Amino acid sequence: MDSDLLTSLSSESVDVWQTNLKRSLQQIQFYQTILSPDEQKRAQRFKFEKDQQAFIIARGTLRMILSQYLSLSPEQIKFKYTSKGKPSLDQDPLPLHFNLSHAYGKAIYAIALDKNIGVDIEYLRKIEVLSLAKRFFCDSEYQWLNSLSLEEQYTAFFKLWTCKEAYLKATGEGLVGLQDIEIKTPLSSSWKILQISQNSEIGENWTLQTIETAENYVATLALEGINYQFNTWQWIDEE
Repeated sequence: MDSDLLTSLSSESVDVWQTNLKRSLQQIQFYQTILSPDEQKRAQRFKFEKDQQAFIIARGTLRMILSQYLSLSPEQIKFKYTSKGKPSLDQDPLPLHFNLSHAYGKAIYAIALDKNIGVDIEYLRKIEVLSLAKRFFCDSEYQWLNSLSLEEQYTAFFKLWTCKEAYLKATGEGLVGLQDIEIKTPLSSSWKILQISQNSEIGENWTLQTIETAENYVATLALEGINYQFNTWQWIDEE
């Protein structure tokens, strides 16, 4: 895409990008060249090559996507980080907000103007659902999960998890306080934050949006405000 996407992104819309974290050796080598020295060091810290490559591809793709909005080359983009590690742009134009998440070979990016945004994707896998829910979730969420069949529990758990983590990523709080965010159960097509730290008013100004993605994945976007139009895109690299 060659157009300046920033001009087409409005305050009432959100762009969601998806991509597979699979690239040729030449593409991975190119991505390494556009990463900052700090990002290259972070990639080198991964023990396994597959994790190192996933990081390089995910961050390289982020730079490629953002470059389309900012009309900059990917290597010109500069990031800054909160104390919890949330990245943001460290240059003009500053109104552009973004977040990314990747898991098991899939990555999702969310782009918005002038608003806090967070996204999380998880791969559905068999885990100790009830013990984790008892540790990290609210009692109402635990009791609801406990009422479901074993197969239903896995999907429901990860839906709740992505709702909470997307919100925490949007606010920049990391994974501290999962149990402080109560999601209204049973889950419906329009998920709601029931209360945050026992305050029912905070959640009323947040949107939780399911992102349709690949089979066996669950993804949720959390966005400050309500009534948005969501545009979905697929990022496919050319050799």
